[in-house]
Amino acid sequence: MGRMNVRGGIFRLLFFFVTATLVIANCKEENLSPEQKLLSQGKGLYVANCSACHNQNPAMDGAVGPAIKGSNFELLKARIVSGSYPPGYTPKRSSQLMTRLPLNDEQIRSLEAYLNTP
Repeated sequence: MGRMNVRGGIFRLLFFFVTATLVIANCKEENLSPEQKLLSQGKGLYVANCSACHNQNPAMDGAVGPAIKGSNFELLKARIVSGSYPPGYTPKRSSQLMTRLPLNDEQIRSLEAYLNTP
């Protein structure tokens, strides 16, 4: 019985922390320009979905995936949505490990914006 209360308390604390973090992030985004919001969304998508394989720093190769700094929309969409490459593109690696993600064009554009920031 005591373990259930501890687990429930930990879950509630974790839920509170995640909720508070999202509220704070949303408050901060209200003060951002549209371009800054786009970059913020792109960075969030990269960290959440790409950095584990490609690297925290998109300019560096990762353990599984190559550096993707500077990638364009066509390449990102082909790799993310269909797991393919655009016509005429020569892959940096021959592996076919890329996980497909259900991202829409707007999300891919934000990822492209983040990957193309100086």
